[in-house]
Amino acid sequence: MLVGVSSPSDPADHARQPPAAFAAAFAAHAPALLAWASCRVRGELRARLEPDDLVQEVGVRACSKFGDFDSRLGNFRQWLFGFANRVWLEALREIERDPLGGRRRHGGDTQLQGVPAALTSISRAVANEDSLRACRRRLDELEEDDRRLLACIGLEGLSHAEAAVALGIREDTCRKRWQRLRDRLKDDAELLRLLP
Repeated sequence: MLVGVSSPSDPADHARQPPAAFAAAFAAHAPALLAWASCRVRGELRARLEPDDLVQEVGVRACSKFGDFDSRLGNFRQWLFGFANRVWLEALREIERDPLGGRRRHGGDTQLQGVPAALTSISRAVANEDSLRACRRRLDELEEDDRRLLACIGLEGLSHAEAAVALGIREDTCRKRWQRLRDRLKDDAELLRLLP
């Protein structure tokens, strides 16, 4: 059970706590978000950006805009992955602007000391979960094309048509590759539990 979501006794701490509804929803989707970030942040990029930091940044940004979430327009997971993609693209642009810079912790206007305690607890707990470490090792074993496909369809929940556009392949090719990948992963219960 993750802590830090209950109402704090210190009024100053209350301002730093995300809404309980957001914290609960974020906690439910943080494992998939971390797997997605592990698929995206590869190779030399890891010297500049950690998947765990990307997840925490997404949580902070999404929490600040939680009042804008409208379930009539899509589910929370889709909304959260929309933030994830924006934060990811922003991180890539920032790294491109400063290719010799050091490790990037958080982007945009977020400051580490401003991170709500509950989000920090959630992202740390997810990053340290043994089953997710095993999933991340399994993701590392996949070929790059399979990782990208898993990120698009399996984790973000894109349709075959949307994923085909993102991956630059035909829709029928995308559909067949996804089916083959699902067949290969069918015995990987930990990884499959992250899929919508």
